[in-house]
Amino acid sequence: MYRIPASSSSWLERWLPQPLDRWVAGISLCSLVIGVILFLLGNHTAPYVRDFNWQQQRVGSRDLQMVLTFNRPMDAESIEANLEVQPPLPGRMRKLGRRFFWTLTEPAPYGQTYRVQLQAAQDEQGQAMARPFQGEFRTPDRQLLGIGTEPAQAGQLFLFNLETGSTTLLTPAAMKVTQMQPSADGQYVYYFATATGIQYQDLYRLNLEDQSAELLLGHQGYQNLRFQVSPTEELVVAERMPLERDPSGWVQTELWIQKERRDPFQRLELDTAVGGDFLISPDESSLLIAQGRGVGIVPLHPRASAESFLAQFGQTLAIRSDGAFGALLRFNPDYTRSLWIVSNTGNSQEILVAEGSIGVGTFSSVAPVFYSLVNQIDPETYTESPRLLAINWEEGSQTEVVRAEYPIGLDFSLAPDGRTLAYTLLEPFQGLPDPAAPLSRSGQAIASSQVWLVELEQGQPILSSRRRLPLGTSALAWIP
Repeated sequence: MYRIPASSSSWLERWLPQPLDRWVAGISLCSLVIGVILFLLGNHTAPYVRDFNWQQQRVGSRDLQMVLTFNRPMDAESIEANLEVQPPLPGRMRKLGRRFFWTLTEPAPYGQTYRVQLQAAQDEQGQAMARPFQGEFRTPDRQLLGIGTEPAQAGQLFLFNLETGSTTLLTPAAMKVTQMQPSADGQYVYYFATATGIQYQDLYRLNLEDQSAELLLGHQGYQNLRFQVSPTEELVVAERMPLERDPSGWVQTELWIQKERRDPFQRLELDTAVGGDFLISPDESSLLIAQGRGVGIVPLHPRASAESFLAQFGQTLAIRSDGAFGALLRFNPDYTRSLWIVSNTGNSQEILVAEGSIGVGTFSSVAPVFYSLVNQIDPETYTESPRLLAINWEEGSQTEVVRAEYPIGLDFSLAPDGRTLAYTLLEPFQGLPDPAAPLSRSGQAIASSQVWLVELEQGQPILSSRRRLPLGTSALAWIP
């Protein structure tokens, strides 16, 4: 008998008996063929910049990494050869996949607009960009916070813009501001203010964008003395003194802490007394507190190192923002004071010995320079006259920025980009002070003041650039 031949599709039906299976297999085969064809022909889409993280952004002193993201992996040498930033910004380049990181070696100068251009760069296969990339970003205007000493704005918090020369009052005339500190991102200002007397001052936070203020810590039952805000604003620490004394008459100050924004302040339980100034560590894990003849390091959360005590030092003046160096005071047996730079690796170096007191200080962000107020004693009158010194601890040199003669006081603030310094000469009231007068950092009532600006180069002052600003203030702080 004659047999009918088997169908040519019987092998497909035998392996994939279901119609749906055969349909899926066909689609997969087509996709594979298309993928092979694309691979053989190559991707002819021209390379381009897909994203620029600083495009039309305001870049502050804490922003150090510029990132270009491409649509494909690029040739690193062609990027480095063709990338232009105007005005120039020194930095180091690193490639990671399709992204290129340009890390600044120092903060970008404030008050400028920067243009980024890239053209003629190639991908890893040698294909050139079809069109050049152009980006733009701006650093913040140089702005100073102050507490007015002029009669029309005495005790009021104000903001002075150095680029426009304009002044903005931030607090009402009925409120007297006594202390202030801007946040590290430049969006807020924390300050003490009172409508009556300094023993009734409250802690506020002001939003600089809409100039709205909120009360953070009232004075009820306490006198608020001073405060510190951490770099991320997650920690706010205030020193307070109870108004109600114990039967012995002894009054012990307390530290109260807000660990997260919107949380209530809580008393920090300490094993030892608060003996003086305190600082929040840059990583926000600890408090450095002056206690007796040493510095106590108090952990603020369980992951922090155990509590310790630095008996060889008596006070912490400043810690650099990256935590690499600290400036600490040592009180010597001969009644002199010495200033030490201590690294986080344990190395220490004495950079100054003074007979008078050594006041506030701050690190340059661009050079191994520490700025500090140092008082010089008159051996006949035993009065102290302040000097502002710029001390380069690597070169072993120091420069006197300004000297004031008693009873004139002195205060200063270093710009976040490390390129400008402002200082104020403070004339205290002679005789009975005005109760409404603004106060200096040391608590003196200030009658008048002068503010001066000094340009810096590589962290060192250019004294020939000194110029006076048209404002008066009892305290200074740059907006970061």
